[in-house]
Amino acid sequence: MRIVVLSICFFMCLATKAGAQEVEYATEVQTYLKQNGTSGQYEYAYDGLLKMLQNQYPETEANQKGWTFLKENKNKSVNEILTLLTPVYQRHFNREEISEMTSFYESDAGRQLISDRSQMTPAQKEELNAYYNTTLGKKVISKQTELSQEISKVSEDWSRQLYEVAVGLLK
Repeated sequence: MRIVVLSICFFMCLATKAGAQEVEYATEVQTYLKQNGTSGQYEYAYDGLLKMLQNQYPETEANQKGWTFLKENKNKSVNEILTLLTPVYQRHFNREEISEMTSFYESDAGRQLISDRSQMTPAQKEELNAYYNTTLGKKVISKQTELSQEISKVSEDWSRQLYEVAVGLLK
């Protein structure tokens, strides 16, 4: 009996550890998506949608609560898309690769690439080329088409749902 109880405890501990590792991996992917500019792109898209909706549904007393909700929930909505994109990246890149990719985007070259590629220094361009010539860099390049298709599908669904909710709140 004691062996059965110990076995059950052992397997429960393993399951808990595996679950915690998956959460950590997802968090690392989301950190990568923030570092590589993805988060900023969706923040920009969210702001663009609100600007477009402002023309269609100007702020009035009748729709004030809807506008307040939309303005206050930008971060939540952007975090939602990052959560939706996480499994896409997990299907293509392991945890170590995500870590390496994040490290690149935390470098001066990676930050400059995101902020303004045309202003990269020769040393930053050299670092970028060196990164793309690594095994991981080549994998990133080879996955671009497939990733773009999957990301596009997730983005379209997110955008459609966001638009529908926003219009529903503002009508």
